Amino acid sequence: MQSETAAIIGPHYSVTAHVISHIANEMQVPLLSLATDPTLTSLQFPYFVRTTQSDMYQMAVVAEIVDHFQWRDVIAIYADDDHGRSGIAALGDRLAEKRCKISYKVPFRPDNITREEINSALVKVALMESRVIVIHLYTSSGLEVLHHAAGSLGMMRSGYVWIATDWLSTVLDSDPSLSTSPAMNDIQGVITLRMHTPESDIKRKFISRWNKLSRTDDPNQNFFGLNVVGLYAYDTVWVLASALDSFFKMGELCHFQMIQVQTCQEGAPLILIPWGSLFMVTYCVKKL
Repeated sequence: MQSETAAIIGPHYSVTAHVISHIANEMQVPLLSLATDPTLTSLQFPYFVRTTQSDMYQMAVVAEIVDHFQWRDVIAIYADDDHGRSGIAALGDRLAEKRCKISYKVPFRPDNITREEINSALVKVALMESRVIVIHLYTSSGLEVLHHAAGSLGMMRSGYVWIATDWLSTVLDSDPSLSTSPAMNDIQGVITLRMHTPESDIKRKFISRWNKLSRTDDPNQNFFGLNVVGLYAYDTVWVLASALDSFFKMGELCHFQMIQVQTCQEGAPLILIPWGSLFMVTYCVKKL
């Protein structure tokens, strides 16, 4: 296996990326990953290649916003896993550079948060002096927190500042129907971030092709929009494909054969495909 593996594509989740990074180190093959955890670096994992932006950059932007409006303290609501903890740690470092700080932290389980847990945590947040809240969660739990803050506790009124990391812009781009749904009332006034992708003819053509493929004649089926993560994922596969194309042009041959299917964290299948005596590409994908 070690001598037959060319590269590993994925995963997107930082928790899983930590595990796969150890495997990549043992196999001595590059891991092309969309994980944004700032602690995933080539210093610790020499074969780790990040094909998106680290959370360090968006946390620097959050710190700039806080400093611009001369807020000194913020409250951090985050997922209690590698992704959430590392992101908030990066935020704390950037705020310290601006002589600001995180005055209160609210860690949530990554999934299956109950209404009682959310309300209990938000009541404590409402009792804090700071009214600037940074929310760094996954999509489902993040929307639930904003819904309870807006509907149950009135924490979206004047005097509060909510800053959501790029999870919110990602879900808004992925599901255009949200813009006309009642859920939009819960996020009015929330500041969110989106990774910048330069405009180009290639990007416009790809988005056009994606829109044609995603649209259906069924009015009951929601259109799935293309978000920034999708653009980076496309580029990730394209980079590896270009490398393989260069290899093929050298006159080398590869043979494909499925030999093993395992299950990695979060239920994603790990597919191992040997390529002759030289290559094996490993994909960790959300769905087959």
